[in-house]
Amino acid sequence: MKNWILSHKKTVLIGVCVLVVVLSTSGILLYRKNIAPASQTEDEQNLSNQPQEINVWGEVKCTRIENINIDFPAFVTDVLIKEGDRVTLGQPLVTLDLTEYNGNVEKLKQQLVANEAALPATKQDVSALQADIDQMQQEISRKREEYNNGTNADLKLLQNTLDLAQKELSNAQNDLNNYRELYDTGAISKEMLNKYEDALEQRQKALNDVQENIQKSKLGLKDELDQLNVGLKSKQVQLSQLKTGNAANITEQQSGISSAKVDLNLMISKTAKDYINDNQIVSDLKNGIVQSITINNGDHLGIQGAPTKVLQIMDMDSITISAEVDEEFINSIEVGDTVRIVPTYVPDVTLEGTVIQIPELAVEKDGKRIVHVLVKPDDPDEILKPGYTVDVYFKK
Repeated sequence: MKNWILSHKKTVLIGVCVLVVVLSTSGILLYRKNIAPASQTEDEQNLSNQPQEINVWGEVKCTRIENINIDFPAFVTDVLIKEGDRVTLGQPLVTLDLTEYNGNVEKLKQQLVANEAALPATKQDVSALQADIDQMQQEISRKREEYNNGTNADLKLLQNTLDLAQKELSNAQNDLNNYRELYDTGAISKEMLNKYEDALEQRQKALNDVQENIQKSKLGLKDELDQLNVGLKSKQVQLSQLKTGNAANITEQQSGISSAKVDLNLMISKTAKDYINDNQIVSDLKNGIVQSITINNGDHLGIQGAPTKVLQIMDMDSITISAEVDEEFINSIEVGDTVRIVPTYVPDVTLEGTVIQIPELAVEKDGKRIVHVLVKPDDPDEILKPGYTVDVYFKK
């Protein structure tokens, strides 16, 4: 037997190898058969234990921030708060020296008073000129009536003289006619007739003189009317110019008054703000935190009316959380969903919150697209602080 094995050594080795392979294969198959149910059960358990929440990083922010600026001249005498201080409504924050501002207000008040006092002086008195015009109009009316109706005293006298001259002329004509008949009968001499002819000529000349004087009087009266009308027109033009000048002066002065009022009201309104109380800047929020203080004692604010940024107050009643949600999960979230909030600095505390906004905008961060979902926390104990971070858990 031993000799046979030695003589068939190669064959024996091959047989042994085949046997080993067969046994190994059988063992592996048996192991796989036994292990398969256990692995399947473990996978099912792992699947059932997968988290049912989306955990994202968030930052605490304030949606309302009060910017306090000073746009009137003032000097800082005392800064009463520090960065990050909690402040309440009416709490003094900064003390100011308002000497320069008060001086400007007083100057504007004096300017307004001066402009108002100067208003009456800008209007020139036209009453005397108006009285002259009224008198001239009355005189023109009277003289025109005298001219048209012949009621002027001189004209009336001349008219009476004319009537007398006409009567005397008529009498002289009758006398001449009578004496000419006598002359024709030889009752009187030629010399006597010539006397009556001379008398008629004198009466005619007297009548002509009276008529000429009447025309001269009428022409004189008309010239007087014309001069009065020219003088009236001149005075009316002068009155119109004075009234126009008065209107322009009054308008200009009233414009100065209005401008002074605007400047004064604007300057006064600069301190008529909720965060200004006398010479102090105060908090106009019930529950705020101070940030971005940019001033120091001795600083000159509001130079030439340019606003100077003083500080900001974050409204703690407007606390929200900006949660960075990957865009792949955004469809699982809706406005109104309730979330869990765990502050990083107090991980043993859990707060609730409500989704209040899902922006229609994504931004890139660390190679991913994220959406800043806004959450309103329920934090009655004010655990959350602006700028702090939290973990936010959204339900899938």
